[in-house]
Amino acid sequence: MPWGRVAATAGLAVAILWVSLDAGLGDTEPAPRIASAGLLVLAVLFGAGAGAMQVGGRRERAPLLAGLAIGVGAYALVRLTLPG
Repeated sequence: MPWGRVAATAGLAVAILWVSLDAGLGDTEPAPRIASAGLLVLAVLFGAGAGAMQVGGRRERAPLLAGLAIGVGAYALVRLTLPG
């Protein structure tokens, strides 16, 4: 698996989630912390999809889904555990 693509996808996912949920750009307030619980479920689904693509013979799609799983999951965990 090309780990550079996985890392780039994870970093981009974190950046997009931060801008969308926590940056407070414009007139929007940060999203409530409970929204991160749904992100954890989404991360599990992305991880399962990456595993299925790896086993099912569509290995070219696995790095994208693995990167999304890592990025979304890490962002959700950090958002749930860090104060403020």
